[in-house]
Amino acid sequence: MQQGFLKGVLMFAILLAAVILGSLIGDFARTIGGIEWLGRMFDVGIPTFDLNLKVFVVTLGFQVHISAAEIAMILVGLLCYPKVAKILFA
Repeated sequence: MQQGFLKGVLMFAILLAAVILGSLIGDFARTIGGIEWLGRMFDVGIPTFDLNLKVFVVTLGFQVHISAAEIAMILVGLLCYPKVAKILFA
C-alpha cells in the first residue's frame, strides 16, 4: 500500500516537473527563429456556461492552455517514469 502511494507521488512529481520544464522551454523557444512552434499555445477544453436555477447560479467549464514543448516533456516524463521507479523501488 505504502509503495503504491509513493509511486503515485513519484508519477505526479515527474509530470509536474515535466510541465514546468516544458513551459520554460516553450517560453524560451518563442524568441528563437525556427523553433518558435514549440512555444505555440493550444487551448483545449469546454467553454464556461451558466446554469441559472433561480436560487443559485452554477458556472461550469474547463480550459487548459498547453504548448507543444509541454506535450513533448510530458511524453518524455512518461517514458522515464518506469526506469526511475525501478531504480528507486528496487
